[in-house]
Amino acid sequence: MKYIVNLTTGILFLLIVAVISNKINIKEDMQEAHSYLKYEQTAAEFYKKQCGFCHTSEELIAPDMNKIKAKYLEKFKTKEAFIDAVVKFVKNPDKKGAIYKDGIDNFMDMPKMPFKETQLKSVAEYIYNSPKL
Repeated sequence: MKYIVNLTTGILFLLIVAVISNKINIKEDMQEAHSYLKYEQTAAEFYKKQCGFCHTSEELIAPDMNKIKAKYLEKFKTKEAFIDAVVKFVKNPDKKGAIYKDGIDNFMDMPKMPFKETQLKSVAEYIYNSPKL
């Protein structure tokens, strides 16, 4: 009888842990989805503050994003390929992986950006869809 009580208690404990763990995962998933939706509404603003600050037509700090975009569009023919390539570079910018080679020698190296991949994808899509940045 003691064995059955211990077994039942153990199973009950595991079920409680599973339920709590699942609730935590659901909560985290919901928070990320919420922040993603919130971010989606402000991709243009995020671009202006985080990317456009350096990537201006004056090219004082970094190359003009319109020139970078043109090179990416030449090389990557689909929207998905364009977005993936931009995200890949921003996550780990290096001179060997640069598509816009004209800017390599004229500007300092771009630092790694601490943004979430969902944010980077949204901004890359904004860049892709914008006629002029």
